[in-house]
Amino acid sequence: MTDKPLFDPARLRAILEEATGPDSKWSARSLSMAATDGRSPNVVRDIMRGKSTNPQLETIVGLANALGKDISFFIPSSAMSVRPEAMRQERLKVVGAVAAGVWREQSDWADEDVYEIEVGPNPVAGGERFALRMEGHSMDRIIPPGSDLECLRVTFGVVDPQPGDIVIVQRNRHELQELTCKRLDFDGQNWVLRAESTRPEFQDPIVIGRPDDGHFGDDETAVIAIVLRSHQTLYKRRR
Repeated sequence: MTDKPLFDPARLRAILEEATGPDSKWSARSLSMAATDGRSPNVVRDIMRGKSTNPQLETIVGLANALGKDISFFIPSSAMSVRPEAMRQERLKVVGAVAAGVWREQSDWADEDVYEIEVGPNPVAGGERFALRMEGHSMDRIIPPGSDLECLRVTFGVVDPQPGDIVIVQRNRHELQELTCKRLDFDGQNWVLRAESTRPEFQDPIVIGRPDDGHFGDDETAVIAIVLRSHQTLYKRRR
């Protein structure tokens, strides 16, 4: 059975066309980036062109938040009642930290340091999620230090990294495993990691491999996860 859209596609296109019009602060790309935490620059364009006729609910929620609208502006209440499981919240454990700007040794936290964050439904059926805390400033234009990163583990055939994704990268050096977080790019020959920082010391790109390597890196460096969302924790109850 094919799921019916939660909204009127024609109405959604009209809303987005108005929101990205000549007198608006938004372009299709900037609105897409705001609605998806920088993950998908073409969401709005694809909806407006009719290429995406039934986007996921989390995309609509992101658009509503970016435009300062209530979700009911896009989705009638009658449609929301049809699939209440789409709004189900889940909890994910934050099990360690990743440094933005430098490679940081990977180590799982002690049980007493682990905490949970509330996340939405998994956008990829069968995908494995985990969470890390961001430390450092090399991605601070879009992800403040101290944010919790909801990550989807890379499993080829299920989800593959693409240029533009924010990714978690693992480097193996002898017995040491190190992690960092960057934007994945492709320069025409190699996969490249780029920072998005307010600080000049983080501007140099990191080249990690050629596309025929098949795993976005050489034997020592590989993309292990795609960052789905960042969650900024303003308060966490102390033990």
